[in-house]
Amino acid sequence: MALLQLACSALAAPYKAVFIPKGATQVFWKEMARGAQDKAKSLHIELVWRGPSSEDDVDAQTHIMAFYINEKYSGIILAPNSTAQLDKPIREAVNKGIKIVVVDSPLAEQNSLPYVGTNNREAGALAAAQAAKDFPQIKKILLLRYAPKHGSTTEREKGFLDRIHKLLPKAKIIDKQYAGVTMQDAESNVSAILSRTPDIDLIFTPNESSTEGAIRALKAKNLAGKIKHYGFDFNHKINEAIKDGSLNGVVIQDPYLMGQKAMQTLFKLLEKKQISVNLETPALLITNKNINNSEVRIKTDPFLKLYAR
Repeated sequence: MALLQLACSALAAPYKAVFIPKGATQVFWKEMARGAQDKAKSLHIELVWRGPSSEDDVDAQTHIMAFYINEKYSGIILAPNSTAQLDKPIREAVNKGIKIVVVDSPLAEQNSLPYVGTNNREAGALAAAQAAKDFPQIKKILLLRYAPKHGSTTEREKGFLDRIHKLLPKAKIIDKQYAGVTMQDAESNVSAILSRTPDIDLIFTPNESSTEGAIRALKAKNLAGKIKHYGFDFNHKINEAIKDGSLNGVVIQDPYLMGQKAMQTLFKLLEKKQISVNLETPALLITNKNINNSEVRIKTDPFLKLYAR
């Protein structure tokens, strides 16, 4: 089990918390870590950030939770790799008085646990609306799903599918294909799909790894710009693709703010203060027309300046 662990602490911190992301490799999670750590320092909370290397590794998340439950940590912030398979360790933590905040992906049964994250269904619909506006003549669309049982991406896929059906009712939608959990999986799977179905006009990808993988596959087949592409999340490769026109639009989240709000919510729980059970963070659609605008640069610059290509 490959794990990433980062820690920030304060002298004699009154609380110890662990932040368990879905994975430890994507820029999205690293930026969320930065937000959580900055807020933890200001609140004098000792924070450990520990997550699996693969976003489909539910067993790793289960083992991490069990370890910190046994270590009697005060709180857990969890981005669950499954909407339902972590019920047992969650119940165990709650029964032992450990406070839990769910971030990024809501659980199938949230059970009054607070949630911090994007309104993923609306974010998916945002991409669909831009795609339909830009290319109303589109006839065949590939909605490339990420992976089964991932709450956040499933909601984005639903949002995109519902909105595109309404706006482009005559378009044929291919929506039973999965990208896989890594960028390499996505690149390979998109390449194979394009070989089988060469008349695809537009692709929607619902997260960072699937978006970068599709960018690479389209470029390798000399189809970048010819097949339209709308994606999700942000990194150096996605930024370059927007600027060179091979990616027509991308919805970005605010993982730094997500991390901060999750940590602030956990602190309020620990202090027995009133909280909001559903805290939404904003999503923003970026195209080559607005990518250099100041309000967009505020959100994208940390991804480009703080993390290597």
